[in-house]
Amino acid sequence: MIDYIFTSILVSAILSGIAPSEKQKETRRFNSLPAKEQREIKEAEKRKRIEFDTQSNVNLIGNCFEDPIFCFEYKPLINKIKENSKNEVFATEFNNSFNSSFRNAKFGCFCRESLDPNIYPVCPIEKSQLDLACQKRQKCLFEQNLNWLNSNLKCDSEFVNYLEKFKKGKYIDYDKFDNESIELYNSQQLTNLINIKREISK
Repeated sequence: MIDYIFTSILVSAILSGIAPSEKQKETRRFNSLPAKEQREIKEAEKRKRIEFDTQSNVNLIGNCFEDPIFCFEYKPLINKIKENSKNEVFATEFNNSFNSSFRNAKFGCFCRESLDPNIYPVCPIEKSQLDLACQKRQKCLFEQNLNWLNSNLKCDSEFVNYLEKFKKGKYIDYDKFDNESIELYNSQQLTNLINIKREISK
């Protein structure tokens, strides 16, 4: 009898070490899903978190610049940032985060703070629409005696209008994320960053 009890305890202990926990099962199930479904689940979770944060009035700037594409489309977050921008400390933090995000959204030879026409053998890269748009923006900024982070309505409007035409009817393929998808993603990042700044400044 004692041997039986001891054996049962030993088997249970071994099985508990081998049998996956609920968290492990959930992780395996998630990893077995197609990339598109994984992304949809992550985005739904992120939306819930950001909705909660927005209601709680916390981490507004971090949530916005973590994903500028989502931020501009999620109006409650934009409205909360706008309300808080009346506070000077908050406004300074917002401007610093904007500058950092805009500076980090680099592409090609011209979509960068320190432009470098020699960074690739051919610039704009293989007739890239985004790099061409950035080249035009750099030219406009130079003529207006401005810089990549310190722009004006004219240069930004021309840039955004050009990119809106380029993006029309095109979709980012997150599963392949080929060169066209990377270009479209960066176009959306830059466009939405400019649109966020405009919306907050109104």
